[in-house]
This record gives sequence, structure tokens and C-alpha cells, in this order.
Amino acid sequence: VCFVGSAFAEYSRCKAKLLWNIPEASKEYVGLRISGLTACAMLEQTGKLKKGEKVLITAAAGGAGHFAVQFAKLSGCEVFGTCGSDAKAKVLKKLGCDHIINYKTQDVEAELKR
Repeated sequence: VCFVGSAFAEYSRCKAKLLWNIPEASKEYVGLRISGLTACAMLEQTGKLKKGEKVLITAAAGGAGHFAVQFAKLSGCEVFGTCGSDAKAKVLKKLGCDHIINYKTQDVEAELKR
């Protein structure tokens, strides 16, 4: 998977050290690097994440969201994650999300105030 210069080009020429080796060519790998980098940059660079903080991650089971949940947990934060289905809530539970809010069945504001 190449993500430098040519973004998501089907073919690209770049140095081997900039590539990620993947087990097979599939659509699931296309957004992997950008999702991880986005989550990392937003939490570490923009948010200046610190151990012990409470972090709200919206769309927590999505592309960048599931990375953000894991990065925040690794940083020692208490993580609140929103999602829109029971299936996604199960994913968040597996990722270690501390507080899971299904915005379709729960009042997000009320849940955050508890």
C-alpha cells in the first residue's frame, strides 16, 4: 500500500521504505494508513492527549474512530465512544472502549453527564 505523493494511486513509484507490506490486495487495506495517521495526529498533535483525560470519540467504530479508541486507551485515557448500532457497540467493547453510547437508542448528552 502506497500513501506518499500519489495518495491512493493504483500504481506509484516510491522508495520501498515508504511502503507497507500487506498480506493480500483488498479494499480493506486502502484506507488503513490514512485512518491511523488521522487518528494519531488528531489525538497526539492537535488534542495533546494526556494520561487520565476523558476523551469523546464520535463514530468510534469507523475508520479513524477505531484507531482513535485504541490510541486513547494506550495513552491511559477514559474513552467514550459513539456509534449507531448494536453491532458497532460490540466492536467498541472489543476495542476496550470504556463507555459506549448508541446515539440511535440513547441520549448522548444525558449519557455524557452521568
